[in-house]
Order: sequence, then structure tokens, then C-alpha cells
Amino acid sequence: AAFGDHARLGFENHLNLFHENKHGLPEALARGLVLFLNTTAVDEHFRRFNGHTQVNATDLKLMKYPGRNTLIRLGEWAMQQRTLTQDMIDARLEMLTE
Repeated sequence: AAFGDHARLGFENHLNLFHENKHGLPEALARGLVLFLNTTAVDEHFRRFNGHTQVNATDLKLMKYPGRNTLIRLGEWAMQQRTLTQDMIDARLEMLTE
């Protein structure tokens, strides 16, 4: 029900979707993944190695991700926060990956 009760969905060709066996991700994992992809470290990596901030499917497939449990813990933490700042996200990821 992430997309509501629509009979059909249309996507633009530049939209990247993450899935697990063609099903949606558990909420905590999805939120952790979103936070990870929005960290300063990931942003700087893309700017440094790609020369731009546009991300394609190949870039996402080749990227090194934290472990699944780390992403879930990051997502669970995010779900408990009222607001999130870039500094909070970066610090939490650093703490979880030490």
C-alpha cells in the first residue's frame, strides 16, 4: 500500500526503485537506505568519482552499502526522531559503522 490503491502506476525512466524479490522493502530498511543515500559521505563520493550528482542504476548497484542490519538500525533510529538534520544523520551513520 506504499502507492495507495491505484490500479496502475507510471514511472519516469530516471526513477530507481529498490526492491527485495520484486516486493517492497520493510519500512525500517527502506528508511535506513534513504538516510544512507542522503549522507554527506555518499554525496561526496558521487561528486568525486562521477563528477556529478546524477545517479543511475549501475552506480547504485556498484556502490558499497552498510550491512542490512546497520541500515535497519539507522531506519529505526530515524523513525524515532521528530526532525533530522544532516549532521544528525551523518553522526548516526558514523556511530553505526565504527
